[in-house]
Amino acid sequence: MLDAYDLSVLGWDKYSQKYQHSLKLLKEKNPNEDLNSSLGLDEPQFVKFNGGFSQLQLDWFNEVLTASDKNREKVLVMGHLPIHPGSTNNVCLAWNYKDALSIIHSHQCVVCFLAGHLHDGGYCLDSHGVHHLTVEGIIETPPQSHAFGTIYVYEDRMILKGKGRIPDKVMYYRTQ
Repeated sequence: MLDAYDLSVLGWDKYSQKYQHSLKLLKEKNPNEDLNSSLGLDEPQFVKFNGGFSQLQLDWFNEVLTASDKNREKVLVMGHLPIHPGSTNNVCLAWNYKDALSIIHSHQCVVCFLAGHLHDGGYCLDSHGVHHLTVEGIIETPPQSHAFGTIYVYEDRMILKGKGRIPDKVMYYRTQ
């Protein structure tokens, strides 16, 4: 599981180094007075309600995936913020989604990235055969309805059996 708010202005003491570094990065990319506004941004994901991955976390992630490749494992990665534009709208992406995506694409073991954040959900199968599933949010679920599911993992695929707003989905793994 990745912490997509490792770099963020949310949840950190405003005097902490992490907060100060994140605020500096955010303001370099977002000159708007309202830092939750993506108006006019070339990279609309640089808004206050998003965050990103520190280099320390990305290095750790790469090491874990290297070991998983060596062991011929299949890996499902989870993080709150989506990392592929095809699975969300651009304003909901992690700040440095390209860095995380590049690491995933440099390994054979990753079969799926599971995210939240975009309340309407989204899905894409990327050019490297990695599934990007953004799960629908319960916050948008009408009263007396549901938004949950179970993922069943098999040798060649994962099956999401959804309930309510969550649709069923079969996700086959790429062949090596």
